[in-house]
Amino acid sequence: MRSHTATVRLLGESDGAPEEWSVPRWSIGQAAERTGVSADTLRYYEREGILSPAGRTSGGLRRYSELDLEKIACAHWLRRAGVPLTTIREFDSLRDGGRHTLTGRKKLLEEHLEELARRREEIDSSMISIQAKIAKYDRLIEERQ
Repeated sequence: MRSHTATVRLLGESDGAPEEWSVPRWSIGQAAERTGVSADTLRYYEREGILSPAGRTSGGLRRYSELDLEKIACAHWLRRAGVPLTTIREFDSLRDGGRHTLTGRKKLLEEHLEELARRREEIDSSMISIQAKIAKYDRLIEERQ
C-alpha cells in the first residue's frame, strides 16, 4: 500500500507531473475558462500571494501552465470551503515544498475542518432560534385571523 500511495499525485503538485505541464501556455482568459475562476479573481489571487506570479510573455501578458491551472483550481476549492487567504498561502507554500510537507498540509485542513464544525454548531443553533421565532409569528398571525 505504501508504494501505491507514493505514486499518487496531488492537485497542483509538481511531483510526478509530466515536465510539459510546467510550460506556460494558457492566457489569463483561457486559464479563467479552463478553471471556472474569473480573470479578476486570478489577478486577485496573484496580488494576495495565493498564487505565485504567472509567467509573462515578452509583451507582459500572463501565461499559465497546466500546473498553474491545478493550483488555481485547488486555491479556488479551498476558498469556496471558507479557508482564509493566509491559510491558503501557507498551504500553497507547503505544497511547493514537496512531499515532506504532507503532514503540515493535513494539519491545516484538519484545523479548518474543526473551525467549520464550530461554525456549523453556531449555524444550527441560530436556525433553531429562527425556526422558533417563525413558529411564534405563525401562532400570532393565526390568532389574529
